[in-house]
Amino acid sequence: MIALALTYNDAVAVRNEQFVVHYTEVHERAWRFAQYLCGRREDAEDLLAETVAHAIRGFDRLRDASRFPWWFLRLMRNLHIDHCRARKRQLDAADFGGDVLVWERLDRYPAIPGPQRSLEARAVFRALDRLPEGLRLPLALHTLEGYSMEEIGSIMGLKPGAVKVRVHRARARLAEMLGEGFEVEG
Repeated sequence: MIALALTYNDAVAVRNEQFVVHYTEVHERAWRFAQYLCGRREDAEDLLAETVAHAIRGFDRLRDASRFPWWFLRLMRNLHIDHCRARKRQLDAADFGGDVLVWERLDRYPAIPGPQRSLEARAVFRALDRLPEGLRLPLALHTLEGYSMEEIGSIMGLKPGAVKVRVHRARARLAEMLGEGFEVEG
């Protein structure tokens, strides 16, 4: 039996290559998740960069590489919570210039024909921004990103049943904020 010994630099290079492969798969989702968490593009960029730095340092501790996406997104969420605690205030959509955030998000979704539909979409996103983070994130991840309840639970550290409750409550709160004339699909 021939044993191959890797130098420290070779081992680090292999680990870094493995990290890049996993990160490439989750990058787009992580970027959107950072935007949902932070609101402002600049803050989302900072959060994503910090999460990548933490993830690279902690990659060796990840036991099951197939769990990388959920591990990475949960790390991002935890870092975001740490930032919020450090600032000792709750983030509010008004702090981010309101409409700028709405229009940044709308650029990502298909064009909505007609001025009335654009105004309706604007109202929905403004209401979404006013939801507390604990309701906004599960609803956005499920409805806009297509994550399953189990996947969201893994990211947020919740059981799937708790995620379902939060999505239901978020939809109810949105319907209440939007008033008559809007239908929030369940």
